[in-house]
Amino acid sequence: MMRKAALDMKGIDQIFQQTVSALRNGQEQIFDIAEVARAEYENLREQSQEIRQEAAACVKQVDLLERQLQAAKNHLALVNRDFQKYDEADIKAAYDGAQALQIELAVAREREAALRRKRDELERSLRKLADLVAKAESMVKQVGAAMHILAGDLEDALVQIEGLQEKSILATRIIQAQEDERRRVARDIHDGPAQSMANVVLRAEICERLLDADRDELAHELAELKSTVKGTLVDTRRIIFNLRPMALDDLGLAPTLRRFMESVRDETDIAVDLVILGKEQRLAEPVEVTVFRLIQEAINNARKHAKASRILVRLEFADQRINMQVEDDGAGFDLAKARHKARHAESFGLMSMGERADLLGGSLRIESVPGEGTIVSASIPVDSD
Repeated sequence: MMRKAALDMKGIDQIFQQTVSALRNGQEQIFDIAEVARAEYENLREQSQEIRQEAAACVKQVDLLERQLQAAKNHLALVNRDFQKYDEADIKAAYDGAQALQIELAVAREREAALRRKRDELERSLRKLADLVAKAESMVKQVGAAMHILAGDLEDALVQIEGLQEKSILATRIIQAQEDERRRVARDIHDGPAQSMANVVLRAEICERLLDADRDELAHELAELKSTVKGTLVDTRRIIFNLRPMALDDLGLAPTLRRFMESVRDETDIAVDLVILGKEQRLAEPVEVTVFRLIQEAINNARKHAKASRILVRLEFADQRINMQVEDDGAGFDLAKARHKARHAESFGLMSMGERADLLGGSLRIESVPGEGTIVSASIPVDSD
């Protein structure tokens, strides 16, 4: 199930990357369209300026031809009125000159009209291209903004999905850990107090038979019975301590840690030291339980997995915070591989430690290098009162 969830996350991430890539490609294509439209706009603007200059020159030419034609018409009228004063060549020249100016003026006016039409067409094209460039630039910005927002939303969604996935995995691990703890307690009771109590019953029966038979043997059996009862009591207290140290409720964090350190020294050859900084004080129950469990988990990891020979525990009662650090000289481990295993395999310790600190608004940091030991540090806020 966990492997399938991991594949789903990979697929979602692939869809996210494809979506962002498609948006980016679309943005680039729109940008290319805007650049082409902008280049065409500049080209048409230059043509429009040239047409304007030609049209202005043509208007001047038409004005000049109109004045020249008017003068030619006036001269022709004068020739017609006083034709007896002019010979045939002069009259013909007057007519031909006026006619030539009329033709030239008509051509000039037609050219002026054509230039005006072309100018107006270019101006319409320029306005359309200007609108296209503006729209393209606006679309580039909008797509960029949409891509940024969408990317942010998708990233948030991925983070939330991954968080839900981790919480689901954590919930499964918690249930599994609870069942493992129940099995461990049942096994400890079966192998410890239950067997001892059965032995007590057996020895009590022996003592009952020896009561009137062999006083010396009876004394020996009673001594063995007493020893068995003491051992049972020790085992029972150990089981109770592992489940919930009563000293934590009665005495507080620091005294309970001292007792725990003593039990570790008695049970192993590990040199365990506790350094307490600041003024010892009682803290809220969740804080004391969390700090104790973090230290207990770190020490158990150092005992079982790191094969440490020395463990140093520092506990600091600071202003509005309690800080802890567990340092060992054990085998160490690859932190990246351990985190991957904690998410996808069966390792529950790292995730549970981090979750415990996070639930109280604190932080957990693990530093480890293969062959160089491990340092587990945590800082948890506490109420000022």
